[in-house]
Amino acid sequence: MTNPVELKRAIRKFIVPALTLLAGISIGFMLRDLTPGKSKHEYFEIRQGGWKYINPLLECEQARNTMENNELKPFRGNVEKFIKNDLNKKWGDDISVYFRELNNGLSFSIGRTEQFYPASLLKVPLMISVLRQADTDPKILTKKIVYNNPDFTSAQNTDVAQKLEFGKSYTVEDLLKRTIEFSDNVSFLLLEGAVDPVYLKAVYDDLGIPDPYYLNDQSGYVLSTEQYSSFFRILFNASYLSKEKSEKALELLSKTDYTKGLVAGVPLNIAVAHKFGLRKINGIKQLHDCGIVYYPNHPYLLCVMTSGPTPEYLDSTIADISRFIYKEIDHQHGIY
Repeated sequence: MTNPVELKRAIRKFIVPALTLLAGISIGFMLRDLTPGKSKHEYFEIRQGGWKYINPLLECEQARNTMENNELKPFRGNVEKFIKNDLNKKWGDDISVYFRELNNGLSFSIGRTEQFYPASLLKVPLMISVLRQADTDPKILTKKIVYNNPDFTSAQNTDVAQKLEFGKSYTVEDLLKRTIEFSDNVSFLLLEGAVDPVYLKAVYDDLGIPDPYYLNDQSGYVLSTEQYSSFFRILFNASYLSKEKSEKALELLSKTDYTKGLVAGVPLNIAVAHKFGLRKINGIKQLHDCGIVYYPNHPYLLCVMTSGPTPEYLDSTIADISRFIYKEIDHQHGIY
């Protein structure tokens, strides 16, 4: 039988130090979580790298000893303050912002419940559906489509630099390029008729986003910045299309000829893969610009949707928000 005195000595010798050690570990974890700049994420992402526009997501693993102090510090409050106090009030009546650092980073929404008419933003999911079909049927890109529908002529943008010629044939790949780079409405309509509707519907269904093509009244179709940003996330992660097609999509988006909005808020040497949309409703204009800003080693997704009386003011609103966020990123990471 164990001597009571010896038992008490054993407790003091082994159990008490063990409890002290456990308490120290617990306090250490608590202090780590309270330390500025340290991450509370339990998982980190493993990415492939080696591409220009995409960064394929391979898997998520439980966090190990990573360089947590390189993570972006939260700055949502700074953006909210800027929009509320410093942004020229005449430039935007309603403003919604979604931000996400794309490599293991934080995200936030401002005006999360706000929804807007996407307009030409819907050209991105159409492009994704065409490239999704091309992943299984590469011949779709060389298929020729004749522009012979006179009803489409009224949809032609007046500011498109290279308008389609009525009666001429165009490959799907050429129409895809014009749809994204020039935001050409006629090319968009021709592509809608060329893609298998099964692929087009799947793009929305797979992301859990309402499908505008299956609504009774498409004129009332609206989306939030966070919903729409999903299209860019799956392209960057190469999680929906093949790596080659994801890269192709973002390369096209990086060549859009719209240089206001997001692009106007970052230095000229910073690539931006983005899409804008403009719609006029009862005298009120809605202008949106969403895409990926390729800040060196820290690319981020930014989607800004706005409404107001004057498109030029909305251009400036988006550019100013883009500029403010870029400066915040640059201040924290200090590349330039």
